[in-house]
Amino acid sequence: MGASTNVKEWWPAIFMVLIQIFTTGLVLLTKVVVDSGSLAWTLLTYRFFLGAILTVPLAMFFEKGRFKELTLKAFIWIFTSALVGFTVPGFAYIGLGDTSPGYAVNFYNIIPIAAFILAVIFRKEPLDMRSLVGNIKVVGTLVCVGGTLVISLYKGKVLHLWPTNIIGYHPKQAGAAFGHHHVRGTILLITSSLSLAVWYTVQAQMLKVFPYKYWSTVATCFVASIQTAVVGVAMNREKATWALKWNMSLLTIVYSAILNTAAKFVMISWVVTQRGPTYPAMFCAVTVFFTTILDSLLLGHDLSVGSVLGMFMILAGLYLFLWGKRKESVPSSEENPKEQMLFQSGDKNDKSVANV
Repeated sequence: MGASTNVKEWWPAIFMVLIQIFTTGLVLLTKVVVDSGSLAWTLLTYRFFLGAILTVPLAMFFEKGRFKELTLKAFIWIFTSALVGFTVPGFAYIGLGDTSPGYAVNFYNIIPIAAFILAVIFRKEPLDMRSLVGNIKVVGTLVCVGGTLVISLYKGKVLHLWPTNIIGYHPKQAGAAFGHHHVRGTILLITSSLSLAVWYTVQAQMLKVFPYKYWSTVATCFVASIQTAVVGVAMNREKATWALKWNMSLLTIVYSAILNTAAKFVMISWVVTQRGPTYPAMFCAVTVFFTTILDSLLLGHDLSVGSVLGMFMILAGLYLFLWGKRKESVPSSEENPKEQMLFQSGDKNDKSVANV
């Protein structure tokens, strides 16, 4: 019984680590595809549409007949969730094309501090600066962001720990990354990260109004596909831009639709109900660790002292925050046995989601 409970407590963390692995793969694939000249909004439109289609069977099986409960209020929240969680963050694709994976992924760490502040403002996250736990959570968040700043601003000596660019990658748009579009890319990356920070709070509110994770995933993905299609057509109306071929673009669309849209959205929805809106945001730091290393190995970008130092700071900050969250949850479960019983009851209803 005890062992089963301990394993169950780790499921949110396991899901979030998997999501970061999915995200790392997508960042690297997207960089290659965007450098080849593909329109980012084409990728996003097909990705979200395919993600919606893939999630429909799950919704029909686990939440049969629940879509009828969709109200105007719920649709407004779904539209907002698609806008701030999918469409606006889509500008990160352009920012990634203007910069590099190792640089772009650092901006994901604006998310934890922004999400934490928003959650505190809207009283979704408890914060007591007079307690040790409250101070630990704040310090952990600041250390994560500090690590991101170190990676971005401090390079130091280049480390030759392993062979770089082992796949012989040579982008068609080489040299553009840090050219006159670099500032534009940075602004778009910051905008994307801030929008994602807002999304975690919006996601929590949406699930209160429409608490069906699979149908909300279908609806949000479908709405996001329409939003991104409108933006894409406004930017490029050439038919050739929207034609699908057997190439890296199609692989990126399928990969992102299955792992970074359908699976990711469902897992995050479940994690938010279990741990709150700030918990998923903190794991974005892990993506920096994976992407920085693989970016060096596969695409040939240098790994420096600053990169390594920053990564360790990020992981240290993540550990501090999660330790504070765990310490915070233990007293509440002991002091409020009735709430714990309700939590367990609700968790049984979500058993199908936990097993995805």
